[in-house]
Amino acid sequence: MLLFRPTGHFAYAFTQQFLLLYNLDTDNVSMQLGNVTWPDTSFLPHAVDISDEFIVVLGFVGDQSTNYTPCAFLLNISNSTLKVLDRWLYTPPTNSSWQASLTNWDAGTYSARYDMSVSINPTGGQVLLGIQITNTIVLLNIGRSTNKFIVPPQSISNGQAIGMGKAVGWFDAHTSVVLVNTYSLSYIWSGSQVFVYDMALFNSSGIISVFPNAQQPLATGFGPILITLVVTETGTVAMLDSQGKFFIIFSSAAGSYADTSLGTFSSPLDCIGGTFNSQLSIGPCILCPQGNSTNGLTGQPICMPCAIDAFCPTGAAFGNISTSSSILTSTNQAFAYPVSPQSVRFDNILMQNMFYIRSPMSGHCVLVSAFFWALIVTVLGIVIVFSLAILKCCVNNTQLKVTRKRVTRFFKQTDIIGEGELWVGGIATFAILVVAIFAYAFSSAYFQRYPIEQVNSPANFACDTTLTNAQFSSGLMSLTIAPNDDEVPMFNLLNAQKFTVHLDLINTLFTCSDNVILMQNRRAGQFLIASTCVENNGSLSISAVLPSHTVNLQLSLTGIEIIGGFRFGLTGPGAQQEDDRLDGIYKLVDLDFSQAFSVSGRILSHQPSFAVQLSKLMNRTYPLDENDATEFSAIWTAYTSYDIDQNFIDENDYKYVTSLGTTVTVSISEASYYISNTQRPITDQAELIFTDLLFTIVCVEIFGLLFLIVRLIIIPLAKRLCHCCRRRTVAKELPENGAEKIYDRF
Repeated sequence: MLLFRPTGHFAYAFTQQFLLLYNLDTDNVSMQLGNVTWPDTSFLPHAVDISDEFIVVLGFVGDQSTNYTPCAFLLNISNSTLKVLDRWLYTPPTNSSWQASLTNWDAGTYSARYDMSVSINPTGGQVLLGIQITNTIVLLNIGRSTNKFIVPPQSISNGQAIGMGKAVGWFDAHTSVVLVNTYSLSYIWSGSQVFVYDMALFNSSGIISVFPNAQQPLATGFGPILITLVVTETGTVAMLDSQGKFFIIFSSAAGSYADTSLGTFSSPLDCIGGTFNSQLSIGPCILCPQGNSTNGLTGQPICMPCAIDAFCPTGAAFGNISTSSSILTSTNQAFAYPVSPQSVRFDNILMQNMFYIRSPMSGHCVLVSAFFWALIVTVLGIVIVFSLAILKCCVNNTQLKVTRKRVTRFFKQTDIIGEGELWVGGIATFAILVVAIFAYAFSSAYFQRYPIEQVNSPANFACDTTLTNAQFSSGLMSLTIAPNDDEVPMFNLLNAQKFTVHLDLINTLFTCSDNVILMQNRRAGQFLIASTCVENNGSLSISAVLPSHTVNLQLSLTGIEIIGGFRFGLTGPGAQQEDDRLDGIYKLVDLDFSQAFSVSGRILSHQPSFAVQLSKLMNRTYPLDENDATEFSAIWTAYTSYDIDQNFIDENDYKYVTSLGTTVTVSISEASYYISNTQRPITDQAELIFTDLLFTIVCVEIFGLLFLIVRLIIIPLAKRLCHCCRRRTVAKELPENGAEKIYDRF
């Protein structure tokens, strides 16, 4: 039997056998039979709601042989008579859905699993049905002109379980309140939540809030199993738990939310930083949209735009933290190790740079090209000699003849190719001299460009200004293999370095007084780590000296404040030592690593976890002079990995958060390998001198070979061709001359 008393004037009862209407004012009772009223006499009423115009009764129709199906009847009252206007019968979403396999064979006997709920919209044009056995709520529109249900309806399901729609109600004409219990198919409880829906959307994206949540936890002693709720006309929600205890949530004004943490009644509390509430509500305050903040204030009805170039994520409590501030800057001291040049042989490098020809060539490449200046010298010498020869033929001047002979004699005397026989050899000698000077200058400058740490200027002496006298190799070495003797001091410095960890919470109203605790997790339990806490411009910074390089840290903060971003950092002092026995210089670089984490449109979750893997990076630099010491330098590198969806949540995920604090977990471990980088010079001093001398000799020999080819092949061939041409010319002229002599005789 279902009783309902909406106005205080009537009481109703609905059963399978009869329907009853009792007028409290006149003490008059009217009753009608169920087999006359219900179109289907098997109808078993389970829930009812009454408005000024209609009555909606929800239940089951069928029997054990035909199965029971959820069904709703639309009724009205005329002259104290209840009349059925329309019927709606539940149909599964698809024939293959899990709801389609339900038989509800025992629905004829009362069981809590078959509880239903009904609530008519305050406007009277819609009705919300809760059918928990199908884990579904259904929204039906009512046609006032036709007095019928408008189909098809809208529905929302909560997966393969039981419990959605245990109770339903309307907060106002556009907002519904739904009790969603989660039971297994064998009706074992696992959770209770109250969903508030925006009925204009009526889907998963229309969820306004979920109770309990981080801002509205269950009061001590209440719950956690909720069995029903009632929503009053004024927007008050009363809930009942399985122990018979109740809790009432009153609507809160703009700028506040209903605090449910204590007692049996809610009380208004100011919105936390980064959230707002613009209207009367029973839910929590809403996160400020990205680009807006509460400017470090609480209890705000709206959010204000942030400053230009400010770090202002979703839920920002402050709008003036610059994106270029140091707390948002990531620092990584490790860079990609250079790659060796394509050629690591100095003789190849020298040849390429002395005779560099490429189209197109920049002006700089032309100016530093030895080949270009050798051509200039050659052309200039040839121009001088030919100019004097032309003057000899055209100008009969004794002084010019003397000058020409002196110039020719000068070039012959400088001829180291033809051994003083040819003036052209002298010109070639000057060209070779230019190339040699360029080669020696290039070699001297190139030799000094080592190591790369000391190269601070471009190689303007070459076309490729990035040239260095360095070749590189890099590899991963297993720590299970003992290092070389000369590497042991470097490993000792690395292992002895003390780390200081820095954990920065960015754009938050958390303070050092919010019970901030840094713990180390061990197998034997948790141990407190001494730390320092500093508040600065909307951020909270915690730092501590680590007891070891491998450690699991847990930072706990009590409170429900929003955190916009997180930065992890490690610092450590460097060290330096020399070992004459091993002929090595060892330098441990100061550690200064940091990495900032933030995601657009999200906030830091309440249980983020970061994994940091440390790796040793060691550089070995061989000296230019083999008598000098080998230099070793090393640093720790860190790689941070995390799950972006676990560590950062958006506004929809935040609705489901129930944690009353934030716990940040950082696991620091060391890799089982180390990175070994080696730098050595491409050429040393002895090789450079030998290569330059060899280059000079080769240039002389090449020019000598060219001259020899000219003498032995080209000149004889040219003379032979000239001789052949003359003979042909003479042969053609003989007949003509003979004929002329015969004519002369006559």
